[in-house]
Amino acid sequence: MFEFDIALAKRYGAFTSYQSEASPSAIEYYGENPAAEMDRLLDHYATAESTVLEIGCGAGQTLCLLALKVKQIWGLDINEELLGTTRLRAEHLGVTNAIYVLGAANDPEATKALPDATFDLVLSRRGPQFSENLLRTLRKEAMFVQEVVSNLDGYPLGETFGRRYLSPFSTSDQETLLSAYANLGLFPVSCKEYFYEEFFRDREHLAAFLTQVSAMLSPWLLPRSLPRKPYDPVQDRDALELYVRYNMTEKGIRVLRQRKIFVLRRVEIAY
Repeated sequence: MFEFDIALAKRYGAFTSYQSEASPSAIEYYGENPAAEMDRLLDHYATAESTVLEIGCGAGQTLCLLALKVKQIWGLDINEELLGTTRLRAEHLGVTNAIYVLGAANDPEATKALPDATFDLVLSRRGPQFSENLLRTLRKEAMFVQEVVSNLDGYPLGETFGRRYLSPFSTSDQETLLSAYANLGLFPVSCKEYFYEEFFRDREHLAAFLTQVSAMLSPWLLPRSLPRKPYDPVQDRDALELYVRYNMTEKGIRVLRQRKIFVLRRVEIAY
């Protein structure tokens, strides 16, 4: 970890793949680690001839690793501080084949700087979804690898804290997402789902984690009409007590987590 990572780790923690004092005291993957699978897939699809786009590159950990083995890599992120950290990391590691773009993946104006018909591989590691305005940047047989934080992530945290924003649907979030991607000409190669458990030492430890990783209670998939409500130590005190009471185990306070990893390929559609 570089010196500039220390403050970011304290502020962002797991949100940007940092370890910090608020990180879980133990994680049980039971032999199926989604992070390891994501690394394996990226290592498989990224080659010396690849031009890569990472949407939501965060603090640049993945971008800088991939830069060592690909022809060129572009990083897109809406957070100016994190994108600046990606630049610093690249400079410290001697990366010279990276280009950085500040902006949101779903903002056509922000993505105008991205070139047409350039990328062989696009990835999103717990970041934004692929958007229609990025289609022009893909080559004909480009691949897209995405790690998704599921709508059920942290279940039953959302229910206990009164943050169940969406009613149950007859279709799953996976079906909805894949249908939207199919309309863009992105068809699935594989879809993998992972359930694992994180454990926290005590109530204060879990509260620190919820404060740091606000997305646990304010999911990115949220109707614009509803306000985002991150963890509030005063208003959520009773809910935290209730959750701890029913989820304390010998290993600590249990939180069930969920990840999904999709591999999709671009296909020309004949209408």
